[in-house]
Amino acid sequence: MRVDDRIQKVSFNQGFGWLIHAARLMQRGSKTLVGVGALWLLISMVAIIPLIGQLLLAVITPMLTAGVLLAYDQVASGRQAPSSVLLTAWHRPKARPKLLMLGLWTIIGAMVALSFLASWLTQQISEAELQAALAQPENFVAVMERLQPGVGMYLAIGTVGLVLMGLYFAIPLIIFGDAGLWPSIRASLKAIVINALAFIGYLLTLIVVIGAFLMILTSMVSVVTALPGVMGVMLAQILILVLSMGLQILLAGAQYVAFCQIFGWTAALPESTQPQADPSSEGGSDDELTL
Repeated sequence: MRVDDRIQKVSFNQGFGWLIHAARLMQRGSKTLVGVGALWLLISMVAIIPLIGQLLLAVITPMLTAGVLLAYDQVASGRQAPSSVLLTAWHRPKARPKLLMLGLWTIIGAMVALSFLASWLTQQISEAELQAALAQPENFVAVMERLQPGVGMYLAIGTVGLVLMGLYFAIPLIIFGDAGLWPSIRASLKAIVINALAFIGYLLTLIVVIGAFLMILTSMVSVVTALPGVMGVMLAQILILVLSMGLQILLAGAQYVAFCQIFGWTAALPESTQPQADPSSEGGSDDELTL
């Protein structure tokens, strides 16, 4: 069966509830997901490596995301998983190169979007004005107020949107269903277009959650930074990293819930709770999604 044939249409209300279901899974599997989040945060420190750090992190992020989705799958099936589940995709020879290619897809998309953005900016402001804007915040605000929407800006936004849409379900399709690279990207784009209403509902809840997150983060950081010396600054930086990772884990949970509903994926139960299989029957493992 083709990957596209698995796509189901879900409602606005279902999309509206993705983050709620993800929060419940996150609460149920808190022991697993705290360890996974801590390991993800540690690996993300690779970004501080000069020149190649950010690129390296972009390449491996789809594999790390796949690991978090696998952790949620364990939680949904009622099982606990070690934090090392985050690295599971690296040990799957079929999935690893495809997920790395998704990382390259992200980098290429970002470069294309930046080229469109640069073209749009250079048509309206000079290089000297741009450097002055980046050097002084007040100059930056003044320059931004002068900018007018243009084709380059819309192309940059569209490119980023296409890259994110292609990634969204491609990662779980590869890790759970062993789908091909381009079929999974195509199916991801198609699934989001078909379920546009559900994603509108999801985005509405996401706006509320991010707004509340920023308010809480700002309040907590303002309290911590009031501490004397450099301790306040250090604690504030740690707080921002930890809370941001928590939000990222929650969003991965919503991604898992959306995938389950739209592609009909069900987490496999532990062997002890599964019904005895008929020896005469044929079929794949319960852990595999036949595509």
